[in-house]
This record gives sequence, structure tokens and C-alpha cells, in this order.
Amino acid sequence: MRPSVSVPVPLAGRTTTKQAAALAHDAAKQQRDGLIMDTNKSSIVSKRSVEKLYYEGEPEYFRHFVTKFKRRSPLINRGYWLRMKAIEHGVARFLAERTAKRKVVVNLGCGYDPLPWLFLGKQPRLCQGTTFVDVDYPLLMQNKIGIIQKTSQLKTLLPKFTTTGQETGLLASSDPYVAIGCDLADLAPLQDILQDHLQMGNSDVAVLFTSEVSTAYMPPEASQAVFQWAATFNDVRFCLLEQHLPDGPDHPFAATMLAHFQKLRTPLRAVGTMEQMKQRFVDAGFHENGTEIRSLWELWSDPTFLSAEERRRLDRVEPFDEWEEFALFGSHYFLLFAEKEPNRDYSNSSYRASRASIFAGSTRGGSLASSPASGTESPTTPQYHFSPGDILQTHELREPHEFRRFGAVVPPFQVDSNGDSIGLYGGLGTQERVGTCNTYTRFDRTDAISGPPLRTGLMCHSVTRLGNTANCALTGGRTSPDNASAESWLRVDGKWRRVQDLPRGRYRHCAVPLVLPTEPRPAHTILMFGGKASDGQVLDEWLIWTGETGWHQIPIKGDKPLARFGAVMITDSKGGVSGVLVGGMTSAGRVLNDFWQWTLEPDMTLTCKNMTSKATAFLKSDACILGRFGAQLVRSNRGILMIGGITGARMLTRQDEILNMKTLRPQPIQGPRPLLVGHSVQDVDGGLIVLGGGATCFSFGTTWNRSCILNDAEPGKFEMEWRLQATLPTSTNGTMSSPVTLNGTTVVSRTIGKLPEPAALHEVKISHGINFPQYVSAGRPVVLRKCRLGPCLSAWTNSYLLDKIGSDRQVSVHVCDPSSDSSVAPMDFQSKNFSYHTQGLGTFLSAVEGGEKVYLRSLSKEKPSSEPTKLSDDFPAISNDFVLPDELEYVTQHAHSSPLRISGPVQMWLHYDVMANVYCQIRGRKRIVLFPPSDVTHLGFEPGSTTSQVDVFSETAHPGLGPTHPHETVLDPGDILFIPPLWLHATAPVLNDGDVVDERSSSPQNPVPETTGRTHYEPSIAVNIFFRNLPNANSYAAGRDVYGNRDLAAYEKGRKDVAKIVKTFENVPGDVARFYLERLGSELLSEGRKLQGLIRQMENGKQNLAPEATTTTAVAMPTVTSPTSATATGSSLASPWSDLSQEICDSLGSPTSVTSAKAETAIAMPLSMHQVSGNLEMERPRTGSGNLETERPKTGSSSGRTVVAPTLGTAGGQAEGTVERQREDNNSWTAGRLHDLYAELGQ
Repeated sequence: MRPSVSVPVPLAGRTTTKQAAALAHDAAKQQRDGLIMDTNKSSIVSKRSVEKLYYEGEPEYFRHFVTKFKRRSPLINRGYWLRMKAIEHGVARFLAERTAKRKVVVNLGCGYDPLPWLFLGKQPRLCQGTTFVDVDYPLLMQNKIGIIQKTSQLKTLLPKFTTTGQETGLLASSDPYVAIGCDLADLAPLQDILQDHLQMGNSDVAVLFTSEVSTAYMPPEASQAVFQWAATFNDVRFCLLEQHLPDGPDHPFAATMLAHFQKLRTPLRAVGTMEQMKQRFVDAGFHENGTEIRSLWELWSDPTFLSAEERRRLDRVEPFDEWEEFALFGSHYFLLFAEKEPNRDYSNSSYRASRASIFAGSTRGGSLASSPASGTESPTTPQYHFSPGDILQTHELREPHEFRRFGAVVPPFQVDSNGDSIGLYGGLGTQERVGTCNTYTRFDRTDAISGPPLRTGLMCHSVTRLGNTANCALTGGRTSPDNASAESWLRVDGKWRRVQDLPRGRYRHCAVPLVLPTEPRPAHTILMFGGKASDGQVLDEWLIWTGETGWHQIPIKGDKPLARFGAVMITDSKGGVSGVLVGGMTSAGRVLNDFWQWTLEPDMTLTCKNMTSKATAFLKSDACILGRFGAQLVRSNRGILMIGGITGARMLTRQDEILNMKTLRPQPIQGPRPLLVGHSVQDVDGGLIVLGGGATCFSFGTTWNRSCILNDAEPGKFEMEWRLQATLPTSTNGTMSSPVTLNGTTVVSRTIGKLPEPAALHEVKISHGINFPQYVSAGRPVVLRKCRLGPCLSAWTNSYLLDKIGSDRQVSVHVCDPSSDSSVAPMDFQSKNFSYHTQGLGTFLSAVEGGEKVYLRSLSKEKPSSEPTKLSDDFPAISNDFVLPDELEYVTQHAHSSPLRISGPVQMWLHYDVMANVYCQIRGRKRIVLFPPSDVTHLGFEPGSTTSQVDVFSETAHPGLGPTHPHETVLDPGDILFIPPLWLHATAPVLNDGDVVDERSSSPQNPVPETTGRTHYEPSIAVNIFFRNLPNANSYAAGRDVYGNRDLAAYEKGRKDVAKIVKTFENVPGDVARFYLERLGSELLSEGRKLQGLIRQMENGKQNLAPEATTTTAVAMPTVTSPTSATATGSSLASPWSDLSQEICDSLGSPTSVTSAKAETAIAMPLSMHQVSGNLEMERPRTGSGNLETERPKTGSSSGRTVVAPTLGTAGGQAEGTVERQREDNNSWTAGRLHDLYAELGQ
């Protein structure tokens, strides 16, 4: 709620400069205050979620301040539960103090928080002689009073409740309650009311001030004034809960938190360290020994604050496994309790020892209550002295970065590839759990690594490599915290097969390889410990696996480690039978700070020895960084390193996130900072590779790691070779065959048949004007030849562009591998066989002119990641040179973006755009191959992806594209191609005879053309304008769409619904689940056919189509037309999205010179939804029908363009040339999207 703004009018009718400045300042302040009040709305909804779920059976007071219940995520629920518990703990402690004085609890910035009712209604005995005071902005307090007045459950606890009728100041009062509306930036009115109404300044009054994230929004000097004013009272306490920065603003959680409040325009004005906040209270007048402060994460493990049973009880409310994220949240919030009582000698060092601390059981190593308050460094954090050799540098991998966390490392298929490639399987992706495997490599050609054929994505599982072999095993994991997997999968010789299940499902367990000294050869096996089961039980069993007997439990000798999950374990050597176990978490949610050694004896028993005291004695005051939850142990050239995770006492910092287990000394990191949570680590050639990781930062957003290399190389002196090469989905078979070899692209289709000869696109000259909106409505590509595009056609030379834009203008460029053996480099978005470089425009154009394989697709200059690019905004110096013809005014009116494209000899990958667009060729020539939307299932598009790895320009790479219906055209300068939404397309340059490409690209198969006087490459320059053509703008995906290619909101929602449907079958046997999922899929397919408005009728070998009951227009069955086979006696299937007829072109008001040919016969074929899209009829030209030759230029040639287009016939009584326009309900789009959803169910 924002307060209304009233502006006084000067008497003279004029506003002086000072008055105008004052008015502007007041308006800005009221706007800021309104934004701060808005933060109350979100927090009160979250607290209501906690109240309903975690306080079942107790009186509910938050419900009255929330109009609609909204269940928050488990992480947010638990975080707010802890915040509420912390404030209530401080208030209850004050109320429980024995004194004859009256008590007053003043809640500063109370919002809608019902703190008075929580105590008056639930703990009335504590409230004897206590008055609760709520203080906040006047408008907010007026609304709160209105709710109280009409809610009997609230009002009955406030005897003699009366309102004053005032807009500010004292608004309402009763015996135990006072409501005050004021701005804390002006304390005088508040002080007067408290003294006049409650006599708070008297010596017989004890006061507690509470503030939960309210003074944090005030300027530092204003909040400091509040603390100083509070310290003036005779008998006073202050309980403050706010954010802090335990490891600076660049920590990923802190950066996300600060950015969140900045985005809300409510920045945290005085956030710092806990030590700095304590010093502020000391400076305000509270004594150092009377001021205590702890992080909420420290309080979580404090048994005097929260018992083990209370923590366990939370797990029974809702399943929870966001422990690292919960710890990060708690580590960035603190609870401060300051006191100033009369007749207390706080300077006496024995005072604190004689008085129980509010944080008596805190796990912090040392009390801040007795530590020096000066400085910014915590006295409980050791000050290390590092040498340069101790430091590890981070180097981020080359683009792209695929984000996931809680996956597991999978070794390559060959032993000799160790260190050169690695896989990352499963985990939690940006939207859902993923069942794919990423392949990371330092080479251009490698074997793609795959995971086992699981039915659903897993996280928190383990993959254990068996000794020095390439074999490995996947065990356990979970879908949700209450659904653990018991499956075990073994990969031998590149094939996955399921082996014996675990005795019970578990996740976050430890699993290490052992090599048993058996005869005649050593036996590889796996030792497993701990984990958490579906019912929440934390396990303490040790299991061993052998291929013959499966899993069985082994007995323990000596001490027995407590049950735990999230611990780390590693063997002493790669072929050993002994190792160490560190940390983990108990069932009560406390991180264990212990260290164990174990040995597997010859009699198959396990001996365990507790080495905690020895290790912690060596670490001394830094012992808390030893025991961790969610860390990773990895071998390196420095010894075994423990990397990341969380501890129970405090948050790990950049200095001590990595601990050398050999020296027990931290190894600090420098460079781009990853969040070492949910990550996976492996030693590789070049150092340690950190894959994945990240966290949901409470309600502030999610941060994801960019995978990186850790080593001791200095920045700028390390050549990054590693990158993500491929992502393979899970196989659907019980076993998986040998890997697919990737080299830029992957074979996708296995159906017999090569790519058919492309059909020609319809061409139109717009010299006499056209009705372009009707072309848009028809939804068919069309080429507009020789258009009036303005001075750019002659002016946009390299020198002109540099002169107007500037050679130093920084642009983001796709740079292809210069060692490519093709004269034209095929770019692949999925395998990312290119890299992104930011360079000056002059450098880029020089590279293009020299024939280097580079490509520019402009981005927004100011906000490249959040705003679409527009030529007029990002290149104003040349934007007036480009003029879109008046006939295309519809495009201008509905424009979304207008990227500038400049390319060298590169191919653009096959993709589709959700928005319609016009491609305007300015310089050079461009070959474009298009496919109708109905071909999407044949072209290797994964569900949810708008790109494919199929290289449609290759003659032999994809022999399975026979069912597709390609179209093709070549654009010259001045030509415009209209590309309707969802039409799949790829582009390639047409090299002129004078073009010279980079000599490194020349090969016998792709020779560089002989030069004919010119010694440079002619670039392709185009302006591509995307525009919205759906009648309902809400049909597009919500949020940012920088490139105009996000799938429709309905499709994105549908995919989520599909995932939910699949999840409901997780506990059903696989064959049964498949049966029902395929039935559901067929229902979707049937709905798609209905929307298509077509039915199949095959009669006497001829295709006759009758409309469905809901369709009013008869539609013709396409017959075959192939420009390249016009003289052949046979025929081949051409596109069902054929070109517009002469009659239709005329009806749209455009001249054409297309030569017509009549159909001789129709070919009867089985009709699928993929083959019927649109209301057109394909024809087979008669043998010898004149002038139907079409020349198909090839990439790298100077061939001409298509010169004619086929015509339309009639069928089913339909008038010749009739085109069914795209309906406003987007039926054709919906049918295509339903096909994709069906394909997902079919998997």
C-alpha cells in the first residue's frame, strides 16, 4: 500500500525553486515509503503460510491480515519460522524477567505482524502488567486498525479498545495495546506519545524495543538515531533482527539478496557485518558486555534456543532437503540483543559469567559479548597468513554454461580419456530435475557421455568409478525428499544395466570404490554409508556390494559413527581398503563436526576409529570448518581437498571454503566466485573442474555457478580449453550401447531417406503494393523481391559502418573454430562449437573481410540480457539508412526487435522463432532453407528446445529426413523474406566467385574459390525484424524474451503439466506406466487432429478430405510438386505447406510472374498430422511442362536463385486457390505444440 500524495499549492500561484525542490523531495520520499510498506505484504503472506502449516491446532492471528492463503516453499517456510522463533524468543525472555516494574514492548516497523496477540492469546501469564505498542507508517497503521476493528478474535483480546480518529500519532489504544502511526525518521512525536500515554521515561518502566527488518531500510544516520534514542531510557532492551554480510557483498547469496532489494527499490541502507552492527549499539550507548549478537544459523544449533525434538518436529510438517540454502539464509541474518539496566556494572568482567546469556548454547567459538567491538573482522574467525602457493585461482569455462546442481560426475567411456573429458549426470536444473548428461571436454572431438536409462531425473545420487577402470555405478538419489531411489546401475564397457537394488532407497549417502585383494585378480566393489530414507530416517548402516551377491550389511568393530547424511568419504588411495569419513548431518538437523578413520578387514568387518579430537586440536580455534555437510572430497596434486558445503557454526568464506586434508590448512580462492553448494568436483588435466552448483537464495532469487577450473595459474596466463560439448538425454532402453561420437553435430534421425529436394518459395514484387497482413494471416513464407530499403543498400560498406558507428564500439561476436575443414563453418547452438567474444566493431569487420568464420547478431547496447535489440536504439547513426517499405507498416506497428546481422562464411543452426519476422537482405547473398511446423518431429528438436543439431545443408550427414518438406530461396540485396511463426529454418552464405575465405578453412572437399580480382570476402548484412502477430498478446511467454523465440505460455505450462502427469506414474511399474502414458499421449494427438480440422479418407487409392464436425471449410489433400523433378516420370512428396497460387496472389493485390502447371494426378498416401498443415494442394507437374526448372544454389557456390513457383490445384469441391487463414484461436499453433507434448509423453 502506498500513501496518497498531497501537494500544497503556494498562495501566490507560483512555485519557487526551493519550494519545487522540497515538493519533489517529499514526493520521492512518499514513494520510497510506499515501496517499503509494500514489503510488508510479502512477509505477512509468508508468515501466514508458516502459521497454518507449522502451528496447526493453535490460535491463528496472521490469517486476519492476509486475504488469501498462499503456501510458500519449504525453504521460505522454514526461514520465516526461524525468524518468527527468534523474535518470539527475545520477547519471551524479556517478559519472563522477574521485576515489579511495568513492561512495555515497542515493535518498531511492525507492519501487519500480530506480535501482541501471539503473546496475549497464547501466553497470557507472561503478559501481566505489559503493554504492547505497534509503530509504523500512519497509512499502514490505519489499515491495521481497520482490520482489528472488524475482527472479533483480535478485538476481544484488547479490552476498552478505542480509536482516536487521528490520521497520525496516537491512532488507537486499549489496556494492553497502543497503535501509533509515525515516521521513525522523526522521533519527537513518537517520544511525546510514549511519555504522555505510557510514561515510558519513568524509572518504574522496563522497555523492550523490537525491530524485524525495518530499520534496515533507513539511512544509517536515521537508524543510528533510533538506537541512540532507545539507549536513553533508564531500563531498556533492544531486540533487532536484520540482514548482514558475513563474507562481503560479492558472496553469491549476498549479491543475490542485495540485488533483490535493489530491484524492489528498497535497498538495505546500512547492511554490514555483525561486528559492525554490534559496534553501532556500543556507540549508541549500550555497553559492549551488554550486547550480544548471533546469526540465525548459529541459533539453529543452539540447544537452549531450539531443542533437537523441535527441529525433528519441523521435518514431520513437510519434507525438507534445502539444508545448504537454509544455512546460507540463516548465516545472512542475525539476532542482536542489547540491554542497559540500572545499577549494573557492565565493565565488570565477571558480570557476564554470573548472568545467563540469551545465546548460552550457541556453537560460536567464543562470545562476541566479551570480544573487542572495534574493527570489521570477527575475532572468532582466524586471521590466516597465506603465501602465493596456497591460493587457488578460478577460471570459468568457455561458453555455453548449462545450469544444474546436485548432479554427479560420470567418468568417460575410455580410461585413456580420463582428465580430458567428464560427464555430469542428473541433478536439479533451472526448471526441474533433469535426466540428461552433460559432456565437458578439452578437445573438439570426444565421445559424448551418457547416463543410465532412468524413468525420471534424479538428484543427490552418487556415481562411483570402480578403481582405475572406466566402469562405474550409480546408486540411490531422490526425486523429492520423501521419495528416495533404491536403484543401482552399473556401466561396463560403455553399457548401463540395472543391478541389485539397495535394501532401501536413500540419498545424500557416501559411496567409495574398494579394490579387494582377491585371487586370481583384484575385485572391484563399493562401500556405502549413511544417507536419508524416504520416511526421513537417517541411516547408520554400512553396505558393501559385489556383483554376485549384491548389497549386504557389514558389521562394525570399535566405535560406531552416528547415523548421518550429507557426509563425505574417500579412500586413502585409489586402490585401497581404508579411508576417512567427515561430517554430515544428524536427524535433528545439526552438522556433525567429527572425523573418522575406517578400514575394511580381511574378514569383511569394518574397524572405525574416532580421530576428531586430534584433528580439532590441530585446527584449534578454526576447528568448526572441519565437519561439513554437502562438501566434496577430491584428490589433487596438493593432496586430498575438501571443497565447499556448510558447517554448523558459521558460514564458510572465500578463505576457508577449501580445506587441505593433508595439511589441515585452508586454501583460499581468487577470481570469479562460485557458490560451492550442490557442485561436483573432479581432478582433470589442468587442475580441478567444478561443475554445476548454485542455490535458491531464500525468496531473493536463484544463483547458478558457471563451471570453472581451479588451479594455481595466474589470470590471463591460463588458456581455457574446457567447454560443454554436448548434452545427451537418457536412453529409453534397458541397456545403452556404445557412445555416439560427436563432432559438431549429432545424428538425430534414423529413418531411411535423404532430404527431399526443396520446393521453391513464392516470390512477389511489391512495386505496386501488397496487402501484407493477409500474407501474415495466411501463415506461409513469401519472398518480396527488389524492395525499397533505403540508402543502406549502397551505403553500408565496411568503411561507412566504421565511420558512423565507430571501430571501438564493442559487440558480442560468435567466433567459430578456425581449424574447421569446411569453407563455411556450420554453427551448432547445442554443442556450442563456437565461442562468444566481445571485440571492437573494427576488429570484427576486418575478420569478416578476411574470410574468418565469425558472426554478429546485435544485442541491446544498454541491457543485453534483459532488453531486445532495436536498430534505432543501438545503432542510431545508421538506423535512418534502413527504410522498411510502407506496405510492411504492419511489421512496424507490431515490432518486437530489429537485430542487425553481419556474418562471414558461417551457417546458422536450424531453429524456429515463435514470433513472425521479416529478414531484409542488405549486402551479400543468403541461402535459406525452411520447413513447415509439421516437420518438427522429424528434425531432431528436443522437447522444450527451439534449436536442432541437424545440418540441413549437409548432403550425407542426415539420411533420415525423407518425410520432411523443405523449401528454399536465395536472397539478394533488397530482398525480404517473410518467415511465419514456427517455420523451421537455417541459413548459409552464397559465396561469390571473388570471395576469399580464411586459408585455414580450405580443403580438397571445400576448396577456396579462385579470386577474380577481389581479395576479400563479401559479408552478408541483414536487418531482421521480429513482430508479434497473435491477436492475444498474453499468448506469448511471460517475462523477458530478448530473442523473440520463447515458446508460447500455453506450451510452457503444458510441459509442466506433462511433467506432473509423468510424476504421478513414478511408483507404477514401467510397462504399466508406458501403457497409460501412451494412451494419454494419443489423446493429445487426437486433440491436435481436431484442431487441425482435417480427417482422413482414403478411397480407391485417392485422398479425399472431409471437414471435421467443427470445421466449415473443405481442405484439399496436397499433391506432389518438386521443382527439380518436373521432367521426371516419378514423383516425391513435397511440402503440404505449398506456395500460394496465381489466383491467391492476385487476390492479395500483388503481381506475379509465376508459370503455372496443372496437376495430372494425386498420390494416395497415409495421412498424418505432420503431413497436413494448411489448406493447400500440392501438385505433380506433367513431364515436360515448360519452364519449371529451378536451380538450387549450394553453400560456397555462386549459383542463381529459384525462378518459378508451383501452383495450386483443387479438390473436394474447393475453389481453386483457396487459402484457409490462420484462425484467431491459433489452432495450427496449438496442434503443433500438442504434438510436442505428445512426444514428451511418448518418451
